[in-house]
Amino acid sequence: MRVGAIDVGSNSVRLLVADVRDAAPWGPGLDTVARAGEPCRLGRGLFETGRVEDELVDRAGVLVGEFLRRARSLGARSIVAAATAALRRASNGAAAAERISEVAGVPVRILSEADESRLVYRSVILGSGESVRGSQSVVFDLGGGSTEIVSGLGERLGRWTSLAFGAVTLSERLVASDPPTDDQLWTARQWLKDELMHGCALFPERTAVLAGVGGTVTVLAALDAGMSTYDPGQLEGLFVPRDRALALVDRIVRSTQAERRSMPVMGEGRADIVGAGALVVEGLIQRFQAPGLVCSTQGLRYGLARLAAEEWRAARPAGD
Repeated sequence: MRVGAIDVGSNSVRLLVADVRDAAPWGPGLDTVARAGEPCRLGRGLFETGRVEDELVDRAGVLVGEFLRRARSLGARSIVAAATAALRRASNGAAAAERISEVAGVPVRILSEADESRLVYRSVILGSGESVRGSQSVVFDLGGGSTEIVSGLGERLGRWTSLAFGAVTLSERLVASDPPTDDQLWTARQWLKDELMHGCALFPERTAVLAGVGGTVTVLAALDAGMSTYDPGQLEGLFVPRDRALALVDRIVRSTQAERRSMPVMGEGRADIVGAGALVVEGLIQRFQAPGLVCSTQGLRYGLARLAAEEWRAARPAGD
């Protein structure tokens, strides 16, 4: 069946239309029909005010509505729209979700930290090769307002945590100048080291596979591969060895926003936050003593697509 998923994140709104081939939605049989994403920066200013801005809420509603119409035009029978950290943490998050639903014409649910972590982990593992599906892994989703980290063995989930920072919030909080000064970088790295030490205290000391989802991860993988255009098919599963990944992080964080905008596959609305995101990736590689970074393009919206298929089938009469 054909399904749609709309991920309302802290930095952007993303669409996936996909065909689920397996009788059980949580199998490897999922084919991408269409993907899209637009920056929205819903989490802008959230750290200072504790609220999401009304104009950004309306912007998100318009984008969700556009993606809803696109998904329906492509034949999606079931569509799930879900919001993450920005609306989860905002004091007006519930009202914002209602407003987005009203503007867009589709219910927007706010995912719990546990549900977001579970959906991301299962999606990444199912979208990976056989070697990853049988390995001890740590999967992370670096978003605009939060970072989900999940350990597991193959498809079996282990520990999970949702840390209250992402590329947008960390940029606003710690990395102010362009480019950041050595003192700012030192402070950000020490802060991240402490946060990861405490937030991941019960996680394995090291991991054989560190797989990441999010715009920062795809930028790092694309730069390492020398890609000039964004191609999910080529990015999926790319491995960036540890030394090369750390060198790329240093290159990104020490560059200006203008220099970042000139880098291939940077994408609109990412040059000002990718430096902070790269510092998070660096911290995770070091915390888990990982041999490198595996790039995944099958994050939350792929989990939402499988959820859309699961819920649609559960609502159908037996034998239909």
